[in-house]
Amino acid sequence: MPSAVHLAWKRRAFLPAVLLALTASLTGCGSDDESDDPSIQLKADSSGYFVGETAKLTATFPKGAGRLEPGDIVVTSGQTITTPILTANTRYKLTVTDAGETATRNLDLAVKYRERVRTIAAPFARSEHAAVRLSDGRVVVFGGEDTQSVLPEKIYVFDPKDETFKHLGSLSSGRVAFTTISLDDGDILVYGGIAGLTSSPHAEIIDGQTGAVTPPTHQPAFNRLYAAASKLMDGRVLISGGAVSGQPYSQAVELYDPRTQKFTLLPGGLNVGRTGHTMVRINDRKFLIYGGVTLDNQPAPPELYDPVTGNSTTMTAPENGGRYLHVAHTLQDGTVWVLGGENFDGQPLTSVQRFDPAASTFLQSFNLATPRSSAAIARLTDARVLIVGGKSTASASSATQTTELLGAPTERRDGPQMSVKRSLHTATQLPNGKVLIFGGLDEQQRVLASAEIFE
Repeated sequence: MPSAVHLAWKRRAFLPAVLLALTASLTGCGSDDESDDPSIQLKADSSGYFVGETAKLTATFPKGAGRLEPGDIVVTSGQTITTPILTANTRYKLTVTDAGETATRNLDLAVKYRERVRTIAAPFARSEHAAVRLSDGRVVVFGGEDTQSVLPEKIYVFDPKDETFKHLGSLSSGRVAFTTISLDDGDILVYGGIAGLTSSPHAEIIDGQTGAVTPPTHQPAFNRLYAAASKLMDGRVLISGGAVSGQPYSQAVELYDPRTQKFTLLPGGLNVGRTGHTMVRINDRKFLIYGGVTLDNQPAPPELYDPVTGNSTTMTAPENGGRYLHVAHTLQDGTVWVLGGENFDGQPLTSVQRFDPAASTFLQSFNLATPRSSAAIARLTDARVLIVGGKSTASASSATQTTELLGAPTERRDGPQMSVKRSLHTATQLPNGKVLIFGGLDEQQRVLASAEIFE
């Protein structure tokens, strides 16, 4: 049976791009002759674009005033406008107003992923770290292990504008097996884990702008390893389970309020204590708890936890075996995927469970092509999910460099291969729609100073 300490060191289609035809449909309040006026046009400089590119649009019209949406951009005839960075299929609308009458042209820009991965420079090594995207699009990387014998304290920030990493600040102590989440004010909560210095606080706050690190005004009641965290709609943070001193599989649920910087133990906890599980919000007051390792080494049934009442409802398990070190992802339609992970024999899994919150039921969605444990996922701007790397067998040296592209409800296809094999890495969507893949362990359990961009 895996112990909490053992876990702490063990964790080391879109449809094929069919370019939309550029359309220019004229509607308006004027006469039919004016509606068919071929002199009113909106054209683009290409028939299609890749995620992260911009388009040049030119509007022509014989008279009147022109305006482009989205963006409420005033244009004159013959003027070329450069769009913001394109991340998904986008419709631009030209409205021409003249003498109280209006006519419009719609132009659909087809935007797709190249579906390739390219290597970028990474000046430091990390595995089992965190990568948190800030509101301004930068990504803060901290925690985990590097190539030294002491857990690293340094915090780095990745700027997607020039694709470079810079030193931002330092934690009070390096740590692994911690829990982290971005707060609504732009700061980052770091909670628990195994710290390099025993004197370090259980919780710290990273200022997303300056990199300054300070303990919150109040500290949690105890330290947790491999807990799970998720935000309520009002910005407070719910923290569940994990391993705590004297209780390796905790049932405790805690609430952190960023406004008061106070942690509060809620009166009702999980029905089954667990660690290495996932927790996602499924509506305004319910959280889905899935998987994890339990005290009796039995599969932990899913639970629906309500922080308002403090009650948790045990659900019928959709699978016979256990699952931990998996990932959970909420789709645009509100359903939740539970992907990969491994069973209690250490075998990585291919099965994907799909939870429908409306019906409160699970369905076997599909199988991954490759078993994956300690993998990373990121949502793409076309509503697909990218899952990358992970362990593919029970062997610690079984990291994979493969990726898969998943579309709701059951679509799966192979993605491009990464340049190296990775597990215990991160994948973070960038504001330009691309994905930063960073760090991890290779197949020889070496910590990687390596980064790639999926685009």
